Amino acid sequence: MSWAAQSDLLAASRRLQRRRLHKASASAEGAGTYHSLWRVAGDPGAGTVPAAGGAGGEIPIRTTLGGLALLNPSGDRVQRVLRWRGHKTSTGVLVIYDRLWACSGFSLNATTPQAVVGAPALTRPDALGAGAELWGEVYSAGGAGAATLTASYTASDGTPGRVATYVQPANALSVGQMVRFELQGADWGLRSVESLTLDVGTGTAGDFGLTILRPLAAIPFPVANSPGGFGSLDLELADLPSGACLALQMLCTATNTGLVVSEIEAGDA
Repeated sequence: MSWAAQSDLLAASRRLQRRRLHKASASAEGAGTYHSLWRVAGDPGAGTVPAAGGAGGEIPIRTTLGGLALLNPSGDRVQRVLRWRGHKTSTGVLVIYDRLWACSGFSLNATTPQAVVGAPALTRPDALGAGAELWGEVYSAGGAGAATLTASYTASDGTPGRVATYVQPANALSVGQMVRFELQGADWGLRSVESLTLDVGTGTAGDFGLTILRPLAAIPFPVANSPGGFGSLDLELADLPSGACLALQMLCTATNTGLVVSEIEAGDA
């Protein structure tokens, strides 16, 4: 069912579930870069490196280690984010997203296409990936050489052979760094990735992964060590599909992500 009236919001607030989280500060690339909190220690615990792209990667689910394990909505109810409160020891923007598919195992020093083999179809909210984004995630640092990375993907409308691009400047990606691939043309989402290709090697293989995600909310922390909160309308009542693997990334303003202590509330109606 869909939410159609204020009574749905009131009903959801009576079926509230609350999840607290505590993530340690991690070393980041610097201001203006994104850093994944997936492998960062805390509560929830650090997630594991996903399966290699050559083995199909994996579909994270609600109970996958590293995600914010909220209970699924019951019956035909729809679950949404109702409130977010938090405190952070440095400024930045905390992004909550649903981790739809992820893989590891790509070399940053190979120039031949590296295939994704046997990847499962997306499951949330369906297999089409409308509104989904493609990001790179660094599990082990590569070299410092400049390179253009291109990913061949199938768009959410089913068009195959589309190309997403990320241009890496001449400095090594940091472990935990996330980089956004720009989808081709007016594509608004993707349902699968077929391969990754570098125009030149960076000098070191490292371990580079790809992640398909759907962003849910962005929480700004404009003042360090100052608590704040967002209500349901601020968060645009972000929809949480059944089985969602909620994860976090940080848009950094310094060379660290800062200690994050927060609380998320969700309800269904």
